[in-house]
Amino acid sequence: MANNDDVSDVDLDHCWCSFERAANRRDYKAAKKMTLRTRPLNTLKVGQVAAEAGVGVQTLHYYERLGLLPNPNRSETNYRLYSPEAIRRVRFIKKAQALGMTLEETKQILDLKDHGREPCLKVAELGEKHLQEIDARLAQLRAYRRALAQAVGAWPKKNLSARKCAGEFCDLIEQLP
Repeated sequence: MANNDDVSDVDLDHCWCSFERAANRRDYKAAKKMTLRTRPLNTLKVGQVAAEAGVGVQTLHYYERLGLLPNPNRSETNYRLYSPEAIRRVRFIKKAQALGMTLEETKQILDLKDHGREPCLKVAELGEKHLQEIDARLAQLRAYRRALAQAVGAWPKKNLSARKCAGEFCDLIEQLP
C-alpha cells in the first residue's frame, strides 16, 4: 500500500515548475468565460437550465412530457443536453403562466411559433378570454364578500364558544347563500 511519503519534495517541485512554465508561456491564453450566447449548442445540463430559468429539474422533465420543451439531445453518458434556447423557452412559459394562461394554452402558442406562424393573435384572444374570466371571478368574489359580511354581522358575538352548533357541520356556514 502506497503512502504519501512515496512522493518526494523534489518530484513536487519539478511538477510545480513545469506547470508554472506552461502558464507563463507567451502564447498561453486563458479560456474565455462562456455566456449563454457564446456557449456551444446543446451543452447545458438539466440542473444548469433549471437554475438559470428559476424552476426545478422535475419541472423541466414535466414540460418535456407535455411537449412544451423539445426532447433534448443526450450525452454519451445519457445526460440531457439543452441549448440556451431552452432557458428562454422556460422563462416564456413561466411568464405566460403568470398572466393566467394554462400550460395547454401556452403549448398552443409555442406550437404556432415552432411551425413558423405568428402567435400574437392567439395570445390576444387568450388574453381577452382570461380578462373576462377574471372580471367574472371578481364579481363573484364581491357577492361572496357582501354575503359573508352580512352573515358575520348577524352572528352572535357573545358566548360563541359555548354555543351548540346546529346543522350537519356548522349552521353558520350552511345558512350562507
